[in-house]
Amino acid sequence: MTLNAIETMKFFALAIPWLAGLCLMGAAPVWAQADCRPAPPDVARLVELRPGFHRVDGPLAEFDPCHRSVQLSMPGFFADKLGAKPPVMIIAHGGNGPGSAEQEMVRRMNSRGVATLLYDAYEMNGFRYRGTSLFLTGASNESRQRMIFKATLGAYQWIKQHQRIDASRIFIHGLSNGGSVALNMAAVVEPEHVRAVFSEGPPSAGIGMPDQIRVPLKLVFGKIDNYGGKSEDDWMHTRTEPCFVNQASPLAAPGTAERCSRTANPQDTTISPQAWGDQLRAQGQPVEFWMYDDAAHGLLAGPIDRGMRVYGSGPTAARRYGWVGASADAANRFTADLMRTIRATYP
Repeated sequence: MTLNAIETMKFFALAIPWLAGLCLMGAAPVWAQADCRPAPPDVARLVELRPGFHRVDGPLAEFDPCHRSVQLSMPGFFADKLGAKPPVMIIAHGGNGPGSAEQEMVRRMNSRGVATLLYDAYEMNGFRYRGTSLFLTGASNESRQRMIFKATLGAYQWIKQHQRIDASRIFIHGLSNGGSVALNMAAVVEPEHVRAVFSEGPPSAGIGMPDQIRVPLKLVFGKIDNYGGKSEDDWMHTRTEPCFVNQASPLAAPGTAERCSRTANPQDTTISPQAWGDQLRAQGQPVEFWMYDDAAHGLLAGPIDRGMRVYGSGPTAARRYGWVGASADAANRFTADLMRTIRATYP
């Protein structure tokens, strides 16, 4: 055999596993049939609360790793190599489903040696909402969070068994309603699997916030995040809402929604994310605040857009502030902070 033939064989021996890994990136990977858990036909239904605004009722779908929206993306060939197997970031999407901020998180993490798991909790529940404002401005926070939380909990149970990732280095990130899901995940995951949770821009309204967390939690806010606010300076991290907008998830750990919901003290107001985080820190729980200048809602959502949002329709429609995005410097500092936390788990 010639020297050139030997070198060619060596090249393909190295390249084939890499090419196979690329096939797992992107949409709709095909898993073993035993993993598939498609939603039943009677899953989740919309109930209109007022014109153009809804809540979700009925049973919710399980996480289905075979669903077309599931993207398990591995680090690229030229990405940093952090270990024999890559750590993984589970990404709980925001209120409008997986969008540009979530996809940018995938891109940044994959290029730095971190695998990512992204999925669409709404599509898993049978909703065809793309191109509409159904979940962006037409559904309650608690409805969105209950769907995302159940899907994220299932995603965690599935990914920690996956052979291609380091199951001792799982991280969870969530934005907005996904941020509320992420901080609730911090109360139910096992520390031997999850090293840290990043809750970005969580609102005070939804499924509530847990009384105890089990892993380090980073509460991430842009300093000009007024998303959903009634005034320009109605900041997300200090905002409170009426208790009647809350509904606990039956899968979540005990928390504020047991004392503040549509059935428990509905006339009271929720605790703000800032006050809740301060309360847990005062108890010695592992909470840290990351606050960023030149940043609104969604640090990876692109340049700052000082737009408005309209919730519902007709005479009951509510106009709210909706500033999103961040400067390139803030987005890069956030990415650097994420990677510093991830790398710190290695000896």
